[in-house]
Amino acid sequence: MKNLIDNALDYWEASKLNCHPGDVPSDMLTGETEDDWSFWNAIESKVTTDEIHDLEKHLGVTFPPSYKELLQHRHFIELQIGEVSFFSHPSSGWRASITDAVFGGYPRALLIDKGYMPFANYSDWGLWCFGLNEPNQDGEFPIYQWDHECAEDFVRVANDLQTGLQEQWDNRHSGEE
Repeated sequence: MKNLIDNALDYWEASKLNCHPGDVPSDMLTGETEDDWSFWNAIESKVTTDEIHDLEKHLGVTFPPSYKELLQHRHFIELQIGEVSFFSHPSSGWRASITDAVFGGYPRALLIDKGYMPFANYSDWGLWCFGLNEPNQDGEFPIYQWDHECAEDFVRVANDLQTGLQEQWDNRHSGEE
């Protein structure tokens, strides 16, 4: 999982896509700017196990081990793998950023109350969610794709986060050297 995250972030930075028009924590800034955009680098995560537990309690969910690993691996403004764009995980304000993304877009009744926790945007029209009611023996959850225009439909796209992201990476980067 960590290698996939690092490869995606390295690709993003090498392609000079790591720029953002809003605020960027100072410890993530590269010092390079273009117009009103600031360039940022992903940095080692400072997130503790206790902080993750507090966020889980606040959200009323349990995260799969792979998502906890992601949160404790790197801080990023954007992490896009294929068509999947994770909710921002900056070095400061990361809990608020994730909480706002989980609860800010759609009513709780459409997702969380039905057992689906959004963690990433899909393309420009949907969300990827953990299917919280279906843990496997390792504590991982299947991944569902959700489109607000078909709010009752949850399409299972992967058995777990690692598998789903690897498929996204492979689809996007097949044929590249």
